[in-house]
Amino acid sequence: MNHFIELIGRCIPGPGSKAVLEEVKSFIKERGLFRNDFLLQADTVCKKISFVSKGACIKYRNRDGKEEVTEFYLEGMLTGDYVSFIKQEPSEHYIRALEDSVVEEISYTDLNYLYSMYPLMEQAGRILSQQTYCKVITRMLSYQNDSPEIRYQKLVEERSILFQRVPQYLIASFLGVTPVGLSKIRKRLQDNGPAKIG
Repeated sequence: MNHFIELIGRCIPGPGSKAVLEEVKSFIKERGLFRNDFLLQADTVCKKISFVSKGACIKYRNRDGKEEVTEFYLEGMLTGDYVSFIKQEPSEHYIRALEDSVVEEISYTDLNYLYSMYPLMEQAGRILSQQTYCKVITRMLSYQNDSPEIRYQKLVEERSILFQRVPQYLIASFLGVTPVGLSKIRKRLQDNGPAKIG
């Protein structure tokens, strides 16, 4: 899946969707990003939801002078600061391209217009919002309940591609450990085998 419209289409299969998707296409704009270009800067309002059709992006915030990684976005994923987007208030996050990337975007104004005009688009928005909410809650619960070893193992099992495309120090930040701590986790698991995931 390399296009935003395909993701939307999966949420609204069936009669009537084809005409709606054709209309929606005209509101989606493509943009290229070079490595280290910003999709979003902290203290600005997130005015667009973006779909990564090529490349990789990172989302992070500054905490006490350190970058705290909160998410990685690869091809086929939506990116943005959803709280900032929904409330139209300044974000505390940065979103930056880790590789030369291409994103497809839709603006806050256009999306709300499409919601008002097409019930199927409102359905797609609800489904995508629910999926995003579930991912956020799952990640939050993992931080509350899982050890760093378990979080690392889950990341390897569920998103192994990150280890081929993302520097280790950024993965360490995402897991909530230091680079040295990540190295120790990997060595422990190598020596002792995987920890039990309950």
